[in-house]
Amino acid sequence: MSELITEHCNLLEQWKENNQFYQDRDDILNDFHTELSRLQSSNIVTFRQEINKVTTLLCTNIINLNELILTFFLDYFIQLLKQWRELTYFHDSNDSDTFENLSIILKCYSHDLMNELLVQEFIQCLITIARIGKDMFTNRNIPVITRMLNAYTDIESSNRHYFMQVSQFDDSILKCLCTPYTVEVFDQFKLSVKSEERTPTEDFVFDGLFGHVSLMNREKLQEQALDLRKYLLASIGDLLDTFEISYNEWSESAVKILTDLTTLFLYSVQLTIVNDICQDVQQHICDTAIRILVIPTYRSMKLNNNCLQYIYMGTSNDKTLDHLQSQKLTSTMFNIANLFKNEGEIQFNVYRILAAIMKEEDIKRLDDIKDRSGWEVRVRNLLTSLKILLQHDQIRDEIHIQNGVSLFIYCATMTKYDTLIRQRALENLLIMSFNEKVHLDLKENTTFMTYIKSISEDSTESDLQRAAQSLLWMLTKDETSKESIDNKTPKMTYDIMISYSHKDKDLCFQLYDRLQKDNFRVWIDRDQMHGTPLESMSNAIENSEFVFLCMSDAYKQSGYCKMEAYYALERQCCIIPLVMKSQYKPDGWLGIVVTGRMRIDFPKYGFEDAYNKLMIEIDRHRKERKKESHPHHHDIPATIKPSDNTPFKEDKVIEKIVFQAKSDHCLPSNIEQWTVDDVQQFLIKQQFENFLPICSRMNGTRLVQLYQMCMKNSPVMFQSLNNQLAMTNIEKKKSMIEIVEYLQFLDDLKPFVPISREKTEVIGSRSTLCVLI
Repeated sequence: MSELITEHCNLLEQWKENNQFYQDRDDILNDFHTELSRLQSSNIVTFRQEINKVTTLLCTNIINLNELILTFFLDYFIQLLKQWRELTYFHDSNDSDTFENLSIILKCYSHDLMNELLVQEFIQCLITIARIGKDMFTNRNIPVITRMLNAYTDIESSNRHYFMQVSQFDDSILKCLCTPYTVEVFDQFKLSVKSEERTPTEDFVFDGLFGHVSLMNREKLQEQALDLRKYLLASIGDLLDTFEISYNEWSESAVKILTDLTTLFLYSVQLTIVNDICQDVQQHICDTAIRILVIPTYRSMKLNNNCLQYIYMGTSNDKTLDHLQSQKLTSTMFNIANLFKNEGEIQFNVYRILAAIMKEEDIKRLDDIKDRSGWEVRVRNLLTSLKILLQHDQIRDEIHIQNGVSLFIYCATMTKYDTLIRQRALENLLIMSFNEKVHLDLKENTTFMTYIKSISEDSTESDLQRAAQSLLWMLTKDETSKESIDNKTPKMTYDIMISYSHKDKDLCFQLYDRLQKDNFRVWIDRDQMHGTPLESMSNAIENSEFVFLCMSDAYKQSGYCKMEAYYALERQCCIIPLVMKSQYKPDGWLGIVVTGRMRIDFPKYGFEDAYNKLMIEIDRHRKERKKESHPHHHDIPATIKPSDNTPFKEDKVIEKIVFQAKSDHCLPSNIEQWTVDDVQQFLIKQQFENFLPICSRMNGTRLVQLYQMCMKNSPVMFQSLNNQLAMTNIEKKKSMIEIVEYLQFLDDLKPFVPISREKTEVIGSRSTLCVLI
């Protein structure tokens, strides 16, 4: 025994009792190092006792450790790790306790933890665990391995905020999972689901190994997906079977493990793949998932969503789809939708499954459902949830791909059913019609067009009539924007048209009253246009100097508001966005519409200050328009705005900027290296003159960003570009980008866009959809 170590340890014990942590005492640490080094070479038994005593205290963070003692601890820990891996069992409990203490210490020092010798030794430990199996999985020191593994996962995933790059631990971790004993751990777990406490072996597998895999590089994981499915997919199915039978007895920790596992296999390992590997298991999991969903339990809403996702992903495999269709699940899916009527994500996934599994005879069979009132409630809830979800273009387009429009049409045309069902279906079709293909398909459906025309003219239900009128107007409005803009007279019927959601009516009506008091001519729909022809709205937009978009979540979710905003954009109106709700930030389609426009935030500034800012914005637009009406002052868009002190001669004409092609100009192969001049030369040589006023000050990086915006929401960007062209063009001759020119611009630019940038955009869209789903 070392008297010096004992003396220092007594002092550390006093500090610990007095809650005196993180002391800086290099003298004590240096004494520890000297004494331990001496004992290690002279009396190994005493050394084991003393290092256990020292590390037991130091792992509680009483003293900030210095490099000298950390290096000593690191070397000894590597020695113990190798000894454990080689099954050279520790001589006494001191070694085992020291092994535990040192893992706690090193976990706090990531620099030492990433020591190459330590990393390689730890990898060898994982390989040994995979090779030997049970004896290593159940070893009393496996918590040390779990702690180290979690520490490495934290480091490589930035504390689990990001997916990892390919890790040097990946292969050895996957080997541990793809061993026969891992299946035994699953079986043992099924017997202990009632307990909140997990065994050290379960922690190693479910927290350590699977915790790393959940953050593994996606491409690396896909390379091993088949092996993971082969070894463990059946075990996932068995866990779901057990949960179905005894879900009320499962502890919260057990439910969390099952939820995490199903999430991992759902989004990373994949339940369903093209070939028929594990075909029977896939179908069995789908069947079990359906039985779990009809249980009225809310143990884990995430698990319920995962079950629906398993079923939906099963529809992508032809044999599994045939199996699901043979089960006649239409009524069951509606029952599930009714059980979770307040859960939008579940409602959406139910609809996707129905769209995939329902055949024509299934749709016809709905007429024979005896519980008509119950069915109507379920459909009404489903359509209401979808109305919110359809604001996301990715979901809207996916529903079109899944042939969901036919179900909307079915619900809209069943006149013997609840009026609200037909109204919601028509409102959803209104949102769907912003997809160009859906728009065309609906227009060509003469039976449906005749039906909505009849409803718009003859219905006594004002809300249903409004929905039909809006959809009919959307599908039949004349495509004469260019001609009407060219013939637009400066004299307007209204100064302002206010586009708003009725949920924001209080603030909007307050604004309307104030504008009226200040002698503005204002058009607003105070009664939600009940019984009013859609021409009133369109005429108001066409004949208003300004269009106010009163932005909020409710505004973005409304198909009627979207229709008004798009029409104002199409007409190249002077749009001023107004924020109606505190902290609201427009995104999606609304964010694109208002990009580059000054927003007036009423909750942020208060009504009076915001109103004053609005008046300034109106005055600024009017002054700019007045300048544009005198072309002898501005023959070209100014690239540099003159300051207020710059003398101006009225008879001086600013020469128009002429962009000339350079015959010897060579574009760099990497578009992100393009200069402003390179972009101009590209547009000139490809004969995109109408894009020059918009893109002439862009470099290659900005041009790629424009391309990505166009690919993400092509129709809205087409209108936005024309709107910006109209604002920058101050010549008497009006210009407009034709659709053919717009599409050609994207086609000609595509070869220059790096593939990685295109993939990033696609992956981003899918990731967003996965988060929503």
